[in-house]
Amino acid sequence: MLTSYRSIPADRRVRLAKRTSNLFRARSRTDTPGLDVAGLSGVLSVDPVAMTADVGGMCTYEDLVAATLPHGLAPLIVPQLKTITVGGAATGGGIESGAFRSGVVYDANVVMDILTGAGDVVTAAPGGPHADLFYGFANSYGSLGYATRLRVRLEPVQPFVALRHLRFHDLAGLQAAVATISAAREHGGERVDYLDGVVFTATEQYLTLGRMTDEPGPTSDYTGQQIYYRSIQERTTDRLTIHDYLWRWDTDWFWCSRAFGAQQPAIRRMWPRRYKRSSVYWKLVALDRRFGIADRLEALHGRPPFERVVQDVEIPVERTADFLTWFLEQVPIEPIWLCPLRIPRRPDRSAGSREPTWPLHPFEPERSYVNIGFWSVVPRQPDDPGATNRRIEAVVGELGGHKSLYSDSFYSREEFAAKYGGAVYSGLKERYDPDHRLLDLYDKAVRRQ
Repeated sequence: MLTSYRSIPADRRVRLAKRTSNLFRARSRTDTPGLDVAGLSGVLSVDPVAMTADVGGMCTYEDLVAATLPHGLAPLIVPQLKTITVGGAATGGGIESGAFRSGVVYDANVVMDILTGAGDVVTAAPGGPHADLFYGFANSYGSLGYATRLRVRLEPVQPFVALRHLRFHDLAGLQAAVATISAAREHGGERVDYLDGVVFTATEQYLTLGRMTDEPGPTSDYTGQQIYYRSIQERTTDRLTIHDYLWRWDTDWFWCSRAFGAQQPAIRRMWPRRYKRSSVYWKLVALDRRFGIADRLEALHGRPPFERVVQDVEIPVERTADFLTWFLEQVPIEPIWLCPLRIPRRPDRSAGSREPTWPLHPFEPERSYVNIGFWSVVPRQPDDPGATNRRIEAVVGELGGHKSLYSDSFYSREEFAAKYGGAVYSGLKERYDPDHRLLDLYDKAVRRQ
Protein backbone atom coordinates (compact mmCIF):
# COMPACT_ATOMS: atom_id res chain seq x y z
CA MET A 1 0.00 0.00 0.00
CA LEU A 2 2.91 2.33 0.75
CA THR A 3 4.30 1.69 -2.74
CA SER A 4 0.90 2.52 -4.18
CA TYR A 5 0.80 5.75 -2.19
CA ARG A 6 4.21 6.84 -3.50
CA SER A 7 3.15 6.18 -7.09
CA ILE A 8 0.37 8.79 -6.89
CA PRO A 9 1.56 12.22 -8.10
CA ALA A 10 2.14 14.67 -5.26
CA ASP A 11 -0.40 17.12 -6.66
CA ARG A 12 -3.21 14.52 -6.66
CA ARG A 13 -5.61 13.62 -3.88
CA VAL A 14 -5.18 10.17 -2.38
CA ARG A 15 -8.18 7.83 -2.26
CA LEU A 16 -8.73 4.12 -1.75
CA ALA A 17 -9.14 2.00 -4.86
CA LYS A 18 -12.03 -0.13 -3.61
CA ARG A 19 -15.04 -1.37 -5.53
CA THR A 20 -17.53 -1.58 -2.68
CA SER A 21 -18.73 0.78 0.02
CA ASN A 22 -21.30 0.98 2.79
CA LEU A 23 -21.50 4.76 2.55
CA PHE A 24 -24.62 6.49 1.32
CA ARG A 25 -22.98 9.77 0.42
CA ALA A 26 -22.76 10.53 -3.27
CA ARG A 27 -19.32 11.81 -4.20
CA SER A 28 -17.80 13.51 -7.20
CA ARG A 29 -16.15 11.25 -9.76
CA THR A 30 -12.39 11.41 -10.21
CA ASP A 31 -9.81 9.86 -12.49
CA THR A 32 -7.18 9.96 -9.74
CA PRO A 33 -5.59 6.52 -9.26
CA GLY A 34 -6.44 5.00 -5.91
CA LEU A 35 -4.44 3.19 -3.26
CA ASP A 36 -4.11 -0.52 -3.92
CA VAL A 37 -5.73 -2.31 -0.96
CA ALA A 38 -5.59 -5.84 -2.37
CA GLY A 39 -3.15 -7.03 0.28
CA LEU A 40 -5.09 -5.73 3.28
CA SER A 41 -7.94 -8.24 3.44
CA GLY A 42 -8.43 -11.21 5.72
CA VAL A 43 -7.73 -12.30 9.28
CA LEU A 44 -4.04 -12.45 10.14
CA SER A 45 -4.34 -14.30 13.46
CA VAL A 46 -6.67 -15.06 16.35
CA ASP A 47 -5.32 -15.29 19.90
CA PRO A 48 -7.90 -17.23 21.95
CA VAL A 49 -5.98 -16.66 25.20
CA ALA A 50 -5.58 -12.89 24.92
CA MET A 51 -9.00 -12.77 23.18
CA THR A 52 -7.79 -10.56 20.34
CA ALA A 53 -7.59 -10.83 16.58
CA ASP A 54 -5.18 -9.17 14.16
CA VAL A 55 -6.73 -8.27 10.81
CA GLY A 56 -5.98 -6.32 7.66
CA GLY A 57 -7.74 -3.01 7.29
CA MET A 58 -9.95 -4.36 4.49
CA CYS A 59 -10.98 -7.48 6.40
CA THR A 60 -14.77 -7.73 6.49
CA TYR A 61 -16.64 -8.52 9.67
CA GLU A 62 -18.08 -11.53 7.87
CA ASP A 63 -14.57 -12.98 7.54
CA LEU A 64 -13.61 -11.96 11.08
CA VAL A 65 -16.67 -13.63 12.62
CA ALA A 66 -16.04 -16.78 10.56
CA ALA A 67 -12.51 -16.97 12.03
CA THR A 68 -13.44 -16.27 15.66
CA LEU A 69 -16.64 -18.28 16.20
CA PRO A 70 -14.81 -21.65 16.02
CA HIS A 71 -12.90 -20.44 19.11
CA GLY A 72 -16.13 -19.53 20.90
CA LEU A 73 -15.29 -15.84 20.46
CA ALA A 74 -16.71 -12.84 18.60
CA PRO A 75 -15.73 -9.17 18.27
CA LEU A 76 -17.12 -6.99 21.06
CA ILE A 77 -19.24 -5.18 18.47
CA VAL A 78 -20.24 -6.78 15.17
CA PRO A 79 -21.82 -4.15 12.88
CA GLN A 80 -25.03 -5.33 11.28
CA LEU A 81 -23.83 -5.70 7.68
CA LYS A 82 -21.41 -8.41 6.60
CA THR A 83 -19.26 -6.41 4.20
CA ILE A 84 -18.43 -3.57 6.59
CA THR A 85 -14.65 -3.66 6.94
CA VAL A 86 -12.83 -3.50 10.26
CA GLY A 87 -10.69 -0.60 9.06
CA GLY A 88 -13.70 1.20 7.65
CA ALA A 89 -15.58 0.86 10.93
CA ALA A 90 -12.54 2.08 12.87
CA THR A 91 -12.60 5.37 10.97
CA GLY A 92 -16.36 5.59 10.26
CA GLY A 93 -18.16 3.89 13.12
CA GLY A 94 -20.27 0.83 13.75
CA ILE A 95 -22.79 -0.28 16.33
CA GLU A 96 -24.83 -3.27 17.38
CA SER A 97 -27.02 -4.62 20.14
CA GLY A 98 -24.13 -5.14 22.57
CA ALA A 99 -23.36 -1.40 22.51
CA PHE A 100 -25.16 -0.67 25.79
CA ARG A 101 -22.44 -2.68 27.56
CA SER A 102 -19.42 -2.55 25.18
CA GLY A 103 -19.64 0.82 23.42
CA VAL A 104 -19.14 1.14 19.66
CA VAL A 105 -16.53 -0.42 17.36
CA TYR A 106 -13.91 2.17 18.35
CA ASP A 107 -14.00 0.77 21.89
CA ALA A 108 -12.95 -2.67 20.60
CA ASN A 109 -9.70 -1.46 19.03
CA VAL A 110 -6.44 -2.24 20.82
CA VAL A 111 -3.88 -0.90 18.36
CA MET A 112 -3.82 0.20 14.72
CA ASP A 113 -1.17 0.62 12.03
CA ILE A 114 -2.25 3.65 10.00
CA LEU A 115 -0.95 4.98 6.69
CA THR A 116 -1.21 8.72 7.26
CA GLY A 117 -1.77 11.43 4.71
CA ALA A 118 1.91 12.30 5.08
CA GLY A 119 2.81 8.88 3.69
CA ASP A 120 4.07 7.39 6.96
CA VAL A 121 2.88 4.17 8.57
CA VAL A 122 2.55 4.77 12.31
CA THR A 123 1.37 2.54 15.13
CA ALA A 124 -1.43 4.22 17.08
CA ALA A 125 -2.35 2.96 20.54
CA PRO A 126 -3.55 4.45 23.83
CA GLY A 127 -0.63 5.95 25.74
CA GLY A 128 1.80 5.75 22.84
CA PRO A 129 3.39 8.57 20.82
CA HIS A 130 0.45 8.51 18.43
CA ALA A 131 -2.32 8.26 21.01
CA ASP A 132 -3.82 11.45 19.57
CA LEU A 133 -4.33 9.66 16.25
CA PHE A 134 -5.68 6.52 17.97
CA TYR A 135 -8.48 8.55 19.54
CA GLY A 136 -8.84 11.06 16.70
CA PHE A 137 -9.07 8.39 14.00
CA ALA A 138 -12.62 7.58 15.08
CA ASN A 139 -15.12 9.35 12.80
CA SER A 140 -12.38 10.82 10.60
CA TYR A 141 -13.57 8.81 7.55
CA GLY A 142 -10.15 8.41 5.97
CA SER A 143 -9.34 12.12 6.11
CA LEU A 144 -6.31 11.51 8.36
CA GLY A 145 -5.18 8.13 7.05
CA TYR A 146 -6.15 4.53 6.43
CA ALA A 147 -5.83 1.59 8.82
CA THR A 148 -3.63 -1.14 7.34
CA ARG A 149 -3.64 -3.51 10.35
CA LEU A 150 -5.76 -3.59 13.49
CA ARG A 151 -5.86 -5.62 16.67
CA VAL A 152 -9.39 -5.89 18.04
CA ARG A 153 -10.83 -7.24 21.28
CA LEU A 154 -12.94 -10.37 21.33
CA GLU A 155 -15.35 -11.75 23.90
CA PRO A 156 -16.60 -15.26 24.74
CA VAL A 157 -19.94 -16.18 23.16
CA GLN A 158 -22.31 -19.11 23.54
CA PRO A 159 -23.69 -21.20 20.64
CA PHE A 160 -27.21 -19.75 20.85
CA VAL A 161 -29.06 -16.53 21.66
CA ALA A 162 -32.47 -16.70 23.36
CA LEU A 163 -34.67 -13.73 22.48
CA ARG A 164 -37.56 -11.99 24.21
CA HIS A 165 -39.63 -9.44 22.29
CA LEU A 166 -41.29 -6.95 24.63
CA ARG A 167 -44.16 -4.90 23.20
CA PHE A 168 -44.81 -1.28 24.14
CA HIS A 169 -47.82 0.87 23.32
CA ASP A 170 -46.37 4.31 24.03
CA LEU A 171 -43.03 6.00 23.51
CA ALA A 172 -42.63 7.18 27.09
CA GLY A 173 -42.85 3.59 28.36
CA LEU A 174 -40.40 2.45 25.69
CA GLN A 175 -37.89 5.15 26.71
CA ALA A 176 -38.16 4.25 30.38
CA ALA A 177 -37.57 0.57 29.64
CA VAL A 178 -34.51 1.31 27.49
CA ALA A 179 -32.98 3.39 30.27
CA THR A 180 -33.72 0.83 32.99
CA ILE A 181 -32.63 -2.29 31.09
CA SER A 182 -29.48 -0.62 29.75
CA ALA A 183 -28.40 0.32 33.27
CA ALA A 184 -29.36 -2.94 34.99
CA ARG A 185 -28.33 -5.31 32.15
CA GLU A 186 -31.14 -7.58 33.22
CA HIS A 187 -34.92 -7.75 33.01
CA GLY A 188 -37.30 -9.85 35.06
CA GLY A 189 -34.39 -11.54 36.81
CA GLU A 190 -32.81 -12.67 33.53
CA ARG A 191 -29.47 -11.44 32.17
CA VAL A 192 -29.53 -9.25 29.03
CA ASP A 193 -26.51 -9.57 26.73
CA TYR A 194 -28.00 -7.86 23.68
CA LEU A 195 -30.57 -5.08 23.39
CA ASP A 196 -32.15 -3.35 20.40
CA GLY A 197 -35.63 -2.37 19.27
CA VAL A 198 -37.99 -1.57 16.43
CA VAL A 199 -40.61 1.18 16.27
CA PHE A 200 -43.46 0.45 13.85
CA THR A 201 -45.88 3.20 14.93
CA ALA A 202 -46.49 5.55 17.85
CA THR A 203 -48.51 2.77 19.48
CA GLU A 204 -46.50 -0.31 18.45
CA GLN A 205 -42.88 -0.67 19.51
CA TYR A 206 -40.70 -3.58 20.59
CA LEU A 207 -37.50 -4.13 22.51
CA THR A 208 -35.63 -7.35 21.78
CA LEU A 209 -33.64 -8.74 24.69
CA GLY A 210 -30.99 -11.34 23.85
CA ARG A 211 -29.32 -13.78 26.25
CA MET A 212 -26.45 -16.03 25.22
CA THR A 213 -26.95 -19.69 26.11
CA ASP A 214 -25.53 -23.13 25.46
CA GLU A 215 -28.87 -24.84 26.14
CA PRO A 216 -29.77 -27.09 23.18
CA GLY A 217 -33.06 -26.59 21.39
CA PRO A 218 -34.70 -25.67 18.09
CA THR A 219 -33.67 -22.47 16.32
CA SER A 220 -35.34 -20.24 13.75
CA ASP A 221 -33.99 -19.57 10.27
CA TYR A 222 -34.52 -16.14 8.73
CA THR A 223 -32.25 -16.61 5.71
CA GLY A 224 -34.98 -18.23 3.59
CA GLN A 225 -38.71 -17.51 3.40
CA GLN A 226 -39.15 -16.12 6.91
CA ILE A 227 -38.36 -12.47 7.64
CA TYR A 228 -36.72 -11.56 10.93
CA TYR A 229 -38.21 -8.14 11.61
CA ARG A 230 -41.73 -9.44 10.97
CA SER A 231 -41.15 -12.20 13.51
CA ILE A 232 -40.75 -9.53 16.19
CA GLN A 233 -44.45 -8.66 15.76
CA GLU A 234 -45.53 -12.30 15.62
CA ARG A 235 -43.84 -13.98 18.57
CA THR A 236 -42.75 -13.16 22.09
CA THR A 237 -39.75 -15.51 22.27
CA ASP A 238 -37.28 -16.94 19.77
CA ARG A 239 -33.91 -18.68 19.48
CA LEU A 240 -31.12 -18.25 16.95
CA THR A 241 -27.64 -19.63 16.58
CA ILE A 242 -25.04 -17.03 17.53
CA HIS A 243 -24.00 -16.86 13.85
CA ASP A 244 -27.53 -16.19 12.67
CA TYR A 245 -28.14 -13.72 15.47
CA LEU A 246 -25.08 -11.65 14.56
CA TRP A 247 -26.24 -11.52 10.91
CA ARG A 248 -30.02 -11.40 11.50
CA TRP A 249 -30.30 -7.93 9.95
CA ASP A 250 -28.09 -8.57 6.91
CA THR A 251 -30.43 -10.97 5.09
CA ASP A 252 -33.04 -8.28 4.44
CA TRP A 253 -30.81 -5.24 5.03
CA PHE A 254 -32.99 -4.70 8.12
CA TRP A 255 -36.28 -4.21 6.18
CA CYS A 256 -34.95 -2.37 3.13
CA SER A 257 -35.14 -5.47 0.91
CA ARG A 258 -38.85 -4.76 0.51
CA ALA A 259 -37.94 -1.94 -1.90
CA PHE A 260 -36.72 -4.61 -4.34
CA GLY A 261 -39.72 -6.92 -3.91
CA ALA A 262 -37.61 -9.44 -1.99
CA GLN A 263 -40.22 -9.74 0.77
CA GLN A 264 -43.06 -10.70 -1.57
CA PRO A 265 -43.54 -14.47 -1.11
CA ALA A 266 -43.44 -15.38 -4.80
CA ILE A 267 -40.34 -13.33 -5.51
CA ARG A 268 -38.67 -14.42 -2.28
CA ARG A 269 -39.02 -18.09 -3.21
CA MET A 270 -37.18 -17.45 -6.48
CA TRP A 271 -34.53 -15.16 -4.93
CA PRO A 272 -31.45 -17.38 -4.30
CA ARG A 273 -30.49 -17.58 -0.65
CA ARG A 274 -26.90 -16.53 -1.39
CA TYR A 275 -28.21 -13.27 -2.87
CA LYS A 276 -30.32 -12.37 0.17
CA ARG A 277 -27.70 -10.11 1.67
CA SER A 278 -26.99 -6.42 2.09
CA SER A 279 -24.13 -6.30 -0.42
CA VAL A 280 -26.49 -7.35 -3.23
CA TYR A 281 -29.13 -4.79 -2.30
CA TRP A 282 -26.45 -2.12 -2.07
CA LYS A 283 -25.42 -2.83 -5.67
CA LEU A 284 -29.04 -2.41 -6.76
CA VAL A 285 -29.16 0.94 -4.96
CA ALA A 286 -25.93 1.98 -6.68
CA LEU A 287 -27.45 1.18 -10.08
CA ASP A 288 -30.53 3.22 -9.25
CA ARG A 289 -28.40 6.17 -8.15
CA ARG A 290 -26.27 5.95 -11.29
CA PHE A 291 -29.18 5.86 -13.73
CA GLY A 292 -31.92 7.62 -11.73
CA ILE A 293 -34.32 4.72 -12.26
CA ALA A 294 -36.68 5.45 -9.34
CA ASP A 295 -36.89 9.16 -10.18
CA ARG A 296 -37.65 8.38 -13.82
CA LEU A 297 -40.46 6.06 -12.77
CA GLU A 298 -41.89 8.72 -10.47
CA ALA A 299 -41.77 11.27 -13.30
CA LEU A 300 -43.71 8.92 -15.57
CA HIS A 301 -46.50 8.97 -12.97
CA GLY A 302 -46.36 12.75 -12.61
CA ARG A 303 -44.83 12.60 -9.14
CA PRO A 304 -41.82 14.52 -7.79
CA PRO A 305 -38.47 12.76 -7.39
CA PHE A 306 -37.42 11.36 -4.03
CA GLU A 307 -35.29 12.77 -1.26
CA ARG A 308 -33.16 10.03 0.26
CA VAL A 309 -33.40 9.98 4.07
CA VAL A 310 -30.82 7.43 5.17
CA GLN A 311 -29.55 8.38 8.62
CA ASP A 312 -28.44 7.13 12.01
CA VAL A 313 -28.68 9.66 14.82
CA GLU A 314 -27.65 9.36 18.46
CA ILE A 315 -30.02 10.92 20.97
CA PRO A 316 -29.56 11.05 24.78
CA VAL A 317 -31.80 8.34 26.19
CA GLU A 318 -33.90 10.84 28.14
CA ARG A 319 -34.85 12.67 24.90
CA THR A 320 -35.58 9.55 22.83
CA ALA A 321 -39.36 9.77 23.11
CA ASP A 322 -39.24 13.46 22.15
CA PHE A 323 -37.36 12.70 18.95
CA LEU A 324 -39.51 9.69 18.03
CA THR A 325 -42.72 11.64 18.64
CA TRP A 326 -41.56 14.42 16.33
CA PHE A 327 -40.25 12.02 13.71
CA LEU A 328 -43.39 9.89 13.52
CA GLU A 329 -45.52 13.00 13.15
CA GLN A 330 -43.34 14.71 10.56
CA VAL A 331 -41.49 12.09 8.49
CA PRO A 332 -43.38 9.30 6.64
CA ILE A 333 -40.82 6.54 7.28
CA GLU A 334 -41.26 3.29 9.19
CA PRO A 335 -40.03 1.05 10.76
CA ILE A 336 -37.29 2.71 12.83
CA TRP A 337 -34.39 0.88 14.47
CA LEU A 338 -33.26 1.57 18.05
CA CYS A 339 -29.90 0.59 19.53
CA PRO A 340 -28.93 1.76 23.05
CA LEU A 341 -25.26 2.57 23.59
CA ARG A 342 -22.92 3.79 26.29
CA ILE A 343 -19.29 4.82 25.65
CA PRO A 344 -16.71 3.88 28.30
CA ARG A 345 -14.55 6.62 29.80
CA ARG A 346 -10.94 6.85 28.62
CA PRO A 347 -8.62 5.27 31.20
CA ASP A 348 -6.46 8.41 31.36
CA ARG A 349 -9.40 10.68 32.22
CA SER A 350 -10.65 11.44 35.72
CA ALA A 351 -13.94 9.98 36.93
CA GLY A 352 -16.85 12.22 36.01
CA SER A 353 -15.01 13.87 33.10
CA ARG A 354 -17.37 14.77 30.26
CA GLU A 355 -14.60 15.22 27.70
CA PRO A 356 -15.44 12.94 24.75
CA THR A 357 -13.53 9.69 24.57
CA TRP A 358 -13.55 10.03 20.78
CA PRO A 359 -13.14 13.78 20.05
CA LEU A 360 -14.48 13.62 16.48
CA HIS A 361 -17.53 11.58 17.53
CA PRO A 362 -18.70 13.57 20.54
CA PHE A 363 -20.38 11.07 22.83
CA GLU A 364 -20.16 12.01 26.47
CA PRO A 365 -18.52 9.04 28.20
CA GLU A 366 -20.63 6.96 30.56
CA ARG A 367 -23.83 8.59 29.31
CA SER A 368 -26.65 6.54 27.78
CA TYR A 369 -27.71 7.29 24.19
CA VAL A 370 -30.01 5.61 21.72
CA ASN A 371 -28.91 5.20 18.12
CA ILE A 372 -32.00 5.72 15.96
CA GLY A 373 -31.79 4.48 12.38
CA PHE A 374 -34.20 5.22 9.52
CA TRP A 375 -33.52 4.41 5.90
CA SER A 376 -35.97 5.27 3.15
CA VAL A 377 -37.13 8.07 0.84
CA VAL A 378 -39.70 10.87 1.00
CA PRO A 379 -41.08 13.16 -1.73
CA ARG A 380 -38.54 15.85 -2.58
CA GLN A 381 -39.43 19.51 -2.26
CA PRO A 382 -38.61 21.22 -5.59
CA ASP A 383 -37.14 24.31 -3.94
CA ASP A 384 -35.07 22.43 -1.32
CA PRO A 385 -33.88 18.90 -2.26
CA GLY A 386 -32.54 18.30 1.27
CA ALA A 387 -35.44 19.78 3.25
CA THR A 388 -36.29 16.73 5.36
CA ASN A 389 -32.66 15.95 6.18
CA ARG A 390 -32.09 19.56 7.23
CA ARG A 391 -35.09 19.46 9.56
CA ILE A 392 -33.84 16.23 11.10
CA GLU A 393 -30.38 17.71 11.66
CA ALA A 394 -31.93 20.73 13.40
CA VAL A 395 -34.10 18.64 15.74
CA VAL A 396 -31.22 16.30 16.58
CA GLY A 397 -29.12 19.29 17.58
CA GLU A 398 -31.92 20.81 19.67
CA LEU A 399 -32.20 17.55 21.62
CA GLY A 400 -28.48 17.36 22.38
CA GLY A 401 -27.74 14.61 19.88
CA HIS A 402 -25.60 14.18 16.79
CA LYS A 403 -25.65 12.10 13.63
CA SER A 404 -23.39 9.64 11.87
CA LEU A 405 -21.59 10.91 8.76
CA TYR A 406 -21.97 7.92 6.42
CA SER A 407 -24.83 9.63 4.56
CA ASP A 408 -25.89 13.08 3.41
CA SER A 409 -25.13 16.04 5.70
CA PHE A 410 -25.99 19.71 5.23
CA TYR A 411 -24.16 21.60 7.99
CA SER A 412 -22.34 24.87 7.43
CA ARG A 413 -18.59 24.61 7.93
CA GLU A 414 -18.89 26.44 11.25
CA GLU A 415 -21.66 24.15 12.52
CA PHE A 416 -19.73 21.10 11.44
CA ALA A 417 -16.53 22.16 13.19
CA ALA A 418 -18.45 22.83 16.41
CA LYS A 419 -20.00 19.35 16.34
CA TYR A 420 -17.18 17.17 15.02
CA GLY A 421 -13.84 17.97 16.58
CA GLY A 422 -13.08 21.53 15.51
CA ALA A 423 -9.62 22.53 16.75
CA VAL A 424 -8.74 18.93 17.66
CA TYR A 425 -9.33 17.83 14.09
CA SER A 426 -7.33 20.77 12.70
CA GLY A 427 -4.37 19.82 14.90
CA LEU A 428 -4.53 16.20 13.78
CA LYS A 429 -4.75 17.24 10.15
CA GLU A 430 -1.69 19.45 10.50
CA ARG A 431 0.34 16.68 12.15
CA TYR A 432 -0.70 13.69 10.02
CA ASP A 433 -1.67 15.24 6.67
CA PRO A 434 0.15 18.59 6.48
CA ASP A 435 0.07 18.73 2.67
CA HIS A 436 -3.63 17.79 2.54
CA ARG A 437 -3.11 14.77 0.32
CA LEU A 438 -6.35 13.42 1.79
CA LEU A 439 -9.67 15.20 1.58
CA ASP A 440 -10.80 17.31 4.52
CA LEU A 441 -13.54 15.71 6.66
CA TYR A 442 -16.01 18.50 5.87
CA ASP A 443 -15.35 18.16 2.16
CA LYS A 444 -16.02 14.44 2.38
CA ALA A 445 -19.03 14.45 4.68
CA VAL A 446 -20.88 17.55 3.51
CA ARG A 447 -19.49 18.70 0.18
CA ARG A 448 -19.40 15.06 -1.09
CA GLN A 449 -16.07 15.36 -2.83
